Amino acid sequence: MAARPPRPKINIRRWTSEIEAPLHALVRSELGLKSTTASRNLIKGGAVRVDGDVVKLPSLVIPIGQEISVPEEKEARRGEPANAAKSIRPSDDLPFEVLYEDDDLFCYMKPAGWILASPNPRVDTSFTRVKEYLIAQDLEAGIPERAVHFVNMMDKDSSGIAVVVRDMGLRRRLQESWKEQQFESYLLLQGEIPEDGEFSARRKPGEQYSARKFPFRRMRSGGRFTIIKVQAGMQDIPEILPGLRHHNCLVCGLGDDAPDPLGRQGVHLFRIVMTDKELDAMWEVKTRVPKEFLRVVK
Repeated sequence: MAARPPRPKINIRRWTSEIEAPLHALVRSELGLKSTTASRNLIKGGAVRVDGDVVKLPSLVIPIGQEISVPEEKEARRGEPANAAKSIRPSDDLPFEVLYEDDDLFCYMKPAGWILASPNPRVDTSFTRVKEYLIAQDLEAGIPERAVHFVNMMDKDSSGIAVVVRDMGLRRRLQESWKEQQFESYLLLQGEIPEDGEFSARRKPGEQYSARKFPFRRMRSGGRFTIIKVQAGMQDIPEILPGLRHHNCLVCGLGDDAPDPLGRQGVHLFRIVMTDKELDAMWEVKTRVPKEFLRVVK
């Protein structure tokens, strides 16, 4: 009896590039890898060929019509660490509410409990999810991969509008003028503020009140807890805390002495109005009152 021929140890996937894009993006999209790191590791390891030649440069732009081949065996796809950040594949839905999107700007609702961004690429953040999602959109639309940059930061335990742009120049301009943009936040407080008013900011403990004011409106109260709407962003919250203490109120979950009925901070950035003179553009983005805030004050 003739010996059975050995089964091939390696399966090769071959396909032809249909768009012009970096090699790492084409490999990641075709194989459905979980991150750009995985495709880069495959390429740097010499596992990827273009028109029969090994290519080890992940950023090499591949023209339309070239054949790409990649081994599919598990050993060749071990380029991604087991604890690497999870990413959104092109066919997956983004796990955040999209609030606004155009060619320049993308805004989404960052839930409490998510890290917005981290310098450690292995940390799963809302920004890495959004970045993978936007790059996948580019590839599916036949657009070469574009850069993605986050603009604003917020605490893990807070929620609200997160801003992402596709151009470094726009990011720089927005960050430089961030304090001049318009913000409104919902605060969940322990205690009750009887009427609308404004907070006067202190720059540092012991200083005289500055001229900066933060108007607020009392939205809803359940006796023990109150929701207010204040004209302030995340960066302004420390400045209005003395005014809240003057009203015998604490922001829920913010600080060691504050109550924590939610398991998160009672801070939600719900409105931003941004302008950019170079693009002659204005964007207004809004969200609803968090449902968990409303449940507490019922």
